[in-house]
Amino acid sequence: MIAARVTALRSDVRSSHCRGGFSLLELIIMITIIGVIVGLGATLLTDDSDSARVAKLQSDVATLNQMVTLYVADGGSLAGLTTPQTVIDKMKRSRPQSEWQQHVGIVSGRLMDVRLRAQMTTQPDSSNNPRAFWDRTKQRFFMRKGAGSAASDFYLDESLASADFGTEKRTKSVVTFNSSNSGWVWGASPSNPAASYLDPQPFTSPAPGTAFNPTETADPSSTPPTDPGGGSGGGSGGGGTPTQPTLALLPIPIISPVGGTFAFSNFPNSVSISSSAPPEVSTLMYSINGGAWQEYTGSSIPVIPAMSLQARNETTRPAEYATSFINTQTYYRLTSGFSGTGEGSWGNALGGSNLVTTIQNSSTTSTFKSGNTKLDLGNGTYLDAGVENSLSFTPAGFDKITPNTWFDFGALQILNGTTFYNSEATGVTLTVNLNLTQPAISVTTYINLGLISTTNTSDRLASADIVQLINPTTDFTVIIDGVQYRLELQWVSLDSSTSVVQGNNILVYEGATASAELRARFTSNY
Repeated sequence: MIAARVTALRSDVRSSHCRGGFSLLELIIMITIIGVIVGLGATLLTDDSDSARVAKLQSDVATLNQMVTLYVADGGSLAGLTTPQTVIDKMKRSRPQSEWQQHVGIVSGRLMDVRLRAQMTTQPDSSNNPRAFWDRTKQRFFMRKGAGSAASDFYLDESLASADFGTEKRTKSVVTFNSSNSGWVWGASPSNPAASYLDPQPFTSPAPGTAFNPTETADPSSTPPTDPGGGSGGGSGGGGTPTQPTLALLPIPIISPVGGTFAFSNFPNSVSISSSAPPEVSTLMYSINGGAWQEYTGSSIPVIPAMSLQARNETTRPAEYATSFINTQTYYRLTSGFSGTGEGSWGNALGGSNLVTTIQNSSTTSTFKSGNTKLDLGNGTYLDAGVENSLSFTPAGFDKITPNTWFDFGALQILNGTTFYNSEATGVTLTVNLNLTQPAISVTTYINLGLISTTNTSDRLASADIVQLINPTTDFTVIIDGVQYRLELQWVSLDSSTSVVQGNNILVYEGATASAELRARFTSNY
């Protein structure tokens, strides 16, 4: 009996030992089942994560739409904005503080946390989850699947904590604070003088645009200011106080050669325009002499004298880029040269009550004399010094004188004579008739001279008489190819033993006859 139970027990042990192992087929089936379970668990976890993100985005969109309603009701405008980020940044602005006391609307300050940013994408994720789009016609955020520029998430960017999005003028309230009385008394706004507070009427705010217009531009009063630092994508932190970080300012085009005043032979025949702006976001435009803007095709632009050329990079994505500043270049050409002759004549002498003058005008040399040379010794006896003060002008012809170049305008002989009884002239005008062949015009210019007679002493320089050039820049003007030219004069002494030049004065020693040159040049205003 005992032996039989021992034998049975050994048999059970052997049988149990064989059942404890796994066959190869069982092992393969078990690994497959585990793989399916792991895959299913990962899918469920992923779906939960996506669902949480979508739920958060839906909540953010609902909140943002509430803010849009408040902003528009408060007089704000979102016209022309096309992306969620530009809408958000617009609502970060506030009314100017000067309006707060008079404002009775919903809000005066900003509606948005300045740190709020939109995670902008152009394509949906791999699961094609809905994203937040901005409808510029209905002026609402909405959730939609599909391609296009939209926000996949809204988050707080700490780098924007110190950003200043500025203030903006908004539509005035229907009622305004009655400043003529103290206390919280509200009166009718001038924009709505017929408002009746005994019979209130429903207020309907102006409706936004009713149709999509692809050529519509942003309202200047609501267009966000450009970022002078050129930042994009929602702003930059720590680098000052950007006014609108979402718009990048397109670079200014380059015009070559640059404008200016050119010598006749160096005036450019044509100019070209280049730009470093991305062509997919801008169009290179130019305008001639303030005319209509037109697209630059890359070919050279012919240049004529006095032509003004403007160029700018015009944005094709106003929600992302701002049109560049305008580059203006104007091209002036100096004339090839002045040629002509002159003819001088004296007149309009000034002096005291005893003034004595003699004038001899001719086409070659004209002479002006002044002063009484006779001294009354009494008893009918006179001492005649015999030499009065004298000015003689002989014009000089000139040929192909380039602008801003000094040339000989005419020669003067100046005699410092001896006169008595305050009879000498104190001023005289030299009139010069210019007959120009290049350009072919005739012009008259007037040269005013001041004459100062000094007391004779032993000091030669102190005794020198003075001839003043009162108007070194004459009244002569002529415009050629948009450039204005004037005639300027200066003295040049031809004999240092008889005269000396001090600025616009030439000093002639007592008893000497000085030889001088009246030098001139045609100066341009460019």
